[in-house]
Amino acid sequence: MTPEAALLAGLLAGLFGSTHCLAMCGGIVGMLHSQVPHDRAWLAGGFHVGRIVSYLAIGLIATGIGLLPATLMPDQAPVVMRVLLGLMLVMMAVYIAMPGRFRDVAGELAAPLTRRLIPLFARFLPVRTFDNAIGLGLLWGLLPCGLLYSVVAAAVLLADPLATTAMIVAFGIGTVPLLLGTGLAVLKFRSAINRRGLRWMAAALMVLAGVLVALGPWLAHLVDHPWMQFVVDCVTPRG
Repeated sequence: MTPEAALLAGLLAGLFGSTHCLAMCGGIVGMLHSQVPHDRAWLAGGFHVGRIVSYLAIGLIATGIGLLPATLMPDQAPVVMRVLLGLMLVMMAVYIAMPGRFRDVAGELAAPLTRRLIPLFARFLPVRTFDNAIGLGLLWGLLPCGLLYSVVAAAVLLADPLATTAMIVAFGIGTVPLLLGTGLAVLKFRSAINRRGLRWMAAALMVLAGVLVALGPWLAHLVDHPWMQFVVDCVTPRG
């Protein structure tokens, strides 16, 4: 999968899949942002920098694991991993297309564990420096998250550090708008993201990417047309 396609997939997964984050992390979001001094609101950015760094570290470790099959079985592994990656993208598309109330269930199931971890976060409060905020973000990024784990699974199958970096950083950035705090603006944004038309458009793009990743070389051979080759090349690197 090309880094550009991985970036788009990560952004769509983060932006349209993150509505469950408020159910799972709402308590932590409120607690962290309430401890930021009003005259230093920019410190809240450190939470998200730290969180994305945690995601990236986990993803790059997963990528290292994904490189092993290609090394041990150079002939069979790339084809199998490409098909599995395509299926993973389709599964992420299904998750995006689901109505918000169903996607919230995953977050609600994890909410009790999140509440138990809040006292651990409280030990590092109040937020006084940017380093302090990044440290809290690093801790936040280690919380269990089904959506993140699906992206990490994709990172294993990508087996490409550049594509993994693009996907996970874009995923993290995509989750930021709904985790900037609480209030009317966040609720309005969540309502906009939950519109069926937008969700289905994002899901359709993910499904297309999944199909092209899994079947791209075969489709390019079957349909001998420059446009088909162009579309396949946008998603699947040559060689």
